[in-house]
Amino acid sequence: MREQDLRELLRSMSLEEKVGQMVQVTGAFLEEDAVITGPAADAGLTADDCRLAGSILGIAGAKRLREIQDRYMEAHPHHIPLLMMADVIHGYKTEFPIPLALGASFRPEAVERAMGMAAAEAASAGLHVTFSPMTDLVRDPRWGRVLESFGESPWLDARMAEAYIRGYQGEDNDLAAPGRIAACDKHFVGYGAPVAGREYNHSELSEHTIREYYLPPKIAAIQAGTACVMPAFQSLNGIPCTAYGKIQRDLLRGELGFEGVTISDWSAVGELVAQGVAEDAREAAKLAIQAGVDIDMMSVCYARNLKDLVESGEVEERLVDEAVWRILTLKNRLGLFEDPYHGSSPEAKRRTV
Repeated sequence: MREQDLRELLRSMSLEEKVGQMVQVTGAFLEEDAVITGPAADAGLTADDCRLAGSILGIAGAKRLREIQDRYMEAHPHHIPLLMMADVIHGYKTEFPIPLALGASFRPEAVERAMGMAAAEAASAGLHVTFSPMTDLVRDPRWGRVLESFGESPWLDARMAEAYIRGYQGEDNDLAAPGRIAACDKHFVGYGAPVAGREYNHSELSEHTIREYYLPPKIAAIQAGTACVMPAFQSLNGIPCTAYGKIQRDLLRGELGFEGVTISDWSAVGELVAQGVAEDAREAAKLAIQAGVDIDMMSVCYARNLKDLVESGEVEERLVDEAVWRILTLKNRLGLFEDPYHGSSPEAKRRTV
């Protein structure tokens, strides 16, 4: 779609539709006769919350996702396609070593080939975006996600970040090309340094330490063209990164020039209440959009509160428009307005996997 047409699409959307683009739910919410259990059920989302959700996560399969896409686009007022996302961390069906072991190979060219294979398989199965690579520097072996990192060297982590993103997105970052998926670099920033190595614990890092050790892999990922970035879940020096405008707007977008989509961690916007910076889901939504979160993953905050926050004048509509423009641009880069299935089909999956 031409940029002019994409801007006209944005102008023609209702506020409710725009907010919907900023909501992500698990794919089961849009399946027929699905039973929602576990953490997804705990989120408290209803069918109405999910009706206009612009992206889904956590399920795959060409036939399954094509059926969801068809139903969604038929019902959507502007027939905008869904984004399909999932964790493709070290292979889709073909399993490669864990990221820590891939880092230990010291062979970015081999890692790039591996992630190219992972992208081709995932794309054939209907996926558009992967929540990978995790470029969090880690130096505390007690942390539970060490295996998903590339290790303790900023330089090595940066080279592996580049290799992963080239593998997923191609050298030219042409996301519409066959067999490509969009990368999501995570987590911005300092997530690999929780106090005492305890997952979700807060991080205490000086600006020198952040810039010297934790930012280089992130800068490499941005310069390699990562399509998405996930703000870190934890608090950094006392402020949750999900609500930290200095980190998201000033550093990520302003200083480092990132122009892609930001997406929260699982229920991270809602967790701002538990982290003590928001009184309720309404305030959490306000803090997150003002800080710069484009997509709210698996919480009720944007779905139930963002429209009213704009209509009451508490949140500027331009912030919503900016976020939705980035989301629509990603969908357009993936070629979804021309091919909502991104080349996937059961036959393509059989040929590729």
